[in-house]
Amino acid sequence: MQLLGALPPARLLLALCVWRLVPRREAAGTDEVVFGQVGGNVLLLCRNVSKEATEVVWFQGDPHAFPPLFSSRVSFPPDIRFSLVDNSSLSITQLRVQDEGNYTCREVLNKTDHEHRVQLLVAHPPQATPKCWAETSSGQMLQLFCSWPGGYPHPTLHWREEGQDLENSSWVISSTSSSDTHVETLNSSHLSHRKVFKCVGSHVVKQEQPACTVEIKLPSLESDPPQTCFVGDNVTLTCRVTESTPAARLSWLRDITQPEVEIQPGGRFLISQEGNVSRLTIQNCSQGTDGGCYVCKAQNPVGLRELFVCLTVKEPVNIVGVVGAVVALSLLTVLTVTGVVLYYNPLLCLRGAAFRNADSGDVLVLVDSEDDEEGKGSEEALSSCTEHEAVALVGGSRAQAAHLNHLTEGDEDELHGRVSPEEVRRDTRLIASVPP
Repeated sequence: MQLLGALPPARLLLALCVWRLVPRREAAGTDEVVFGQVGGNVLLLCRNVSKEATEVVWFQGDPHAFPPLFSSRVSFPPDIRFSLVDNSSLSITQLRVQDEGNYTCREVLNKTDHEHRVQLLVAHPPQATPKCWAETSSGQMLQLFCSWPGGYPHPTLHWREEGQDLENSSWVISSTSSSDTHVETLNSSHLSHRKVFKCVGSHVVKQEQPACTVEIKLPSLESDPPQTCFVGDNVTLTCRVTESTPAARLSWLRDITQPEVEIQPGGRFLISQEGNVSRLTIQNCSQGTDGGCYVCKAQNPVGLRELFVCLTVKEPVNIVGVVGAVVALSLLTVLTVTGVVLYYNPLLCLRGAAFRNADSGDVLVLVDSEDDEEGKGSEEALSSCTEHEAVALVGGSRAQAAHLNHLTEGDEDELHGRVSPEEVRRDTRLIASVPP
């Protein structure tokens, strides 16, 4: 090829003459639409070209413009991305966005007036995959949404269920498409738990057909443990949706005695919802009207679930009275235990007196008692005691302790020989008379 400025004058004149001799007609519309991808290659066919045609000329945009885009015989300012195939079809490599438009091929030096118009669209597919979700329309109908944005031209989307297109199903109420989104509205009477719907997308420059799915589910509910409210206080009952596709509508009912009466917010009742959690707040609890069970109701096009949330209303408790009763009972218990201990073991109290304050002026004398009748039963009293302790406390301090050890076994004569009742009495009196 040669540039236009390098053409010999004779050939340039010939090209201008040929252009003037080509029959002209107004545009008759587009015969074909061809899609190409940015950076890719495309082939524009000049169909129904006569074999006797001596030349084929391609135009971009206005078919009467000069110079033409490309000619099979005459060299015009070239673009290496353009070339002819089979001396008629136009090949474009490394497509650019600016290559998009209308192209016209025309036979030259032929008595026929034949043209073929091609519209080239430089497309690009969406980069991500389709996204699917389900919603609830008015009247509890199921709406399936499928969106695949980012492509040019817009992709083609359609819903399937068990391999069959929903467009041909009897349970489709309506089907709408808007740019990159396709919506199907279905009758809820045909729906069931865990039914799966699939959306398949296609694009003119993308061979793969990416897809996404939606699995519809019945609502599942859970709540906090039963609540207790004191008269005059406020309480909040909570109901939580753990699973639901599409999202469920939550409402509160009083109980099974009025199953169709829905609690409306206002007055003493406040209802709030954040996401899948609904809260019913009851202000100024009343024992006569607010106690009992409430029904949390969740409904979507797939079905309905209900959950009972129970409330107990009580009179307020007298805290001061309860504390006083506990203290009195504790003191009574301490006194009872102390009395029992002193009754069965009085020596514990006497021995504990040794630890009292030294300034106290109490004098306590503990002596062993003997039989008042002297000479009678002295041997039995001596033999039954294994150890006697006499302690004299004068002014709160321990003055002296005497241990009198007596044998319980042995020769009876030896006992009479060692200790006599008179000696025991004498020693005891002596200990008690010792000053501190």
